[in-house]
Amino acid sequence: MTFPQLGFGSAPVLGRVGKRESLDAIAHAYRHGVRHFDCARSYGWGEAEGLLGRALAAYPRDSFRLVSKCGIVPPRRSTLLSLAKSSARRILQVLPGAHAFVRGVATKHFQPTGTYDVAALSGSLETSLRELGTSYLDVLLLHNFEVGKPGLPEVIAFLREQQKTGRIRRYGFSLESELTPGLDYLTQLDALEGALVQVPVSDALFRLPEEYRRVPLIAHSPFRYLSQPAERAARARNLSELFTALAQACNCEALVCSMFNVEHIDRNVAAQATAGR
Repeated sequence: MTFPQLGFGSAPVLGRVGKRESLDAIAHAYRHGVRHFDCARSYGWGEAEGLLGRALAAYPRDSFRLVSKCGIVPPRRSTLLSLAKSSARRILQVLPGAHAFVRGVATKHFQPTGTYDVAALSGSLETSLRELGTSYLDVLLLHNFEVGKPGLPEVIAFLREQQKTGRIRRYGFSLESELTPGLDYLTQLDALEGALVQVPVSDALFRLPEEYRRVPLIAHSPFRYLSQPAERAARARNLSELFTALAQACNCEALVCSMFNVEHIDRNVAAQATAGR
């Protein structure tokens, strides 16, 4: 039985989490064995990849796995955006319960846009490689996958072409809606063979039809799942048990957590180690 790697999720980087705290967390995670780093062109309103790239430049490129996403375009960088981000972080420091309010303001005034335009996706990949300071991504995911959305066959062809060039080692899809219908649709498009799928931890992962149990997966948001009522399908009471449940239920390569303090990182590393014994 193969257990998922512990992954570092960088969605909060240069959003609700500032530069110094982000750099410290990435360095601590790497020092303590984390080797899967997840990012996206849109994270941190377009600035998270640059910080992650600077943090990881201290380590051999072949010593870690780098995942990013295309398909959601961040707003253009501006002085107003920088001021809004720093103000939002100060608000959250004083009022930690204000996440919904801050998220609503950010969405209204600094809305990212989704795209399946191949030229835009190509430009996004170029920017990701430059910001991350690398010549290739281990995985590139389509961030805004939707069942039935026009243009997906062209996107699949684009991803496969980038794999042939070596700029990405693997490609896949970030599937945030219903899991099995999404996998069914990708199968209809002949897109699932060789692809990797990133999904939130959910009961659907532990009830996958047999034909999808070997599909390579990356799971995320484990603590949201663990906070659900005890009748959840995994029967896991903590992160360590969730690692084991995922290893038994599906082909989960990594479990991505957002972890921005030393104690959280250390607990998650210990949970992974306990599950693998």
